[in-house]
Amino acid sequence: MRGSMSNPDDAGLVEAARQGDRRAFELLLTPLIQPAYRVAFRMLGDRDEADDAVQEAALHAWTAVGRLRSGTPSLRPWFLKVVINQCRSTRRRRWWRVLRLPHVPESATAGADLDGAWDLRRAVERLPHGQQVLLHLYFCLDLPFDEIGQVLGISPAAAKARLYRITRRLRPELETSEVHCDGA
Repeated sequence: MRGSMSNPDDAGLVEAARQGDRRAFELLLTPLIQPAYRVAFRMLGDRDEADDAVQEAALHAWTAVGRLRSGTPSLRPWFLKVVINQCRSTRRRRWWRVLRLPHVPESATAGADLDGAWDLRRAVERLPHGQQVLLHLYFCLDLPFDEIGQVLGISPAAAKARLYRITRRLRPELETSEVHCDGA
């Protein structure tokens, strides 16, 4: 079931964090670290860089949390957007492009359709990063379209339409393979 994972108490914690309550911010941020790391790893393809990006994003989020709009019900879409922006900044750095090592995929589980999984992975990796992130947010993090829209800065309807177009383009690979969301 796709739905918001925030609970009614989150709005109060978000407001407390906006007012400078470090403990409230930590309570909100702690469950978001792993999904944020997975998004960063998907974008950067390097565990250390992903870890650094999430740490930088958390620091930036703490310094900017006071600028959140009053009444914000959940920190998740906003924080994931901060992480995505941090990853984009990392990818723009000069040495990132120069020293980038080749991606060495992890071994798949025994008995899996390796050819189909490799075809799907290659097809997804050929997509623009924004489309890869949308797929990851929907299929791996199980976010609802309203939160995906907030993270990507588009409407929920646009997120749904983009997902439809992407999956339609990938349909041959999707029919022969499963989407694997681990690896981070």
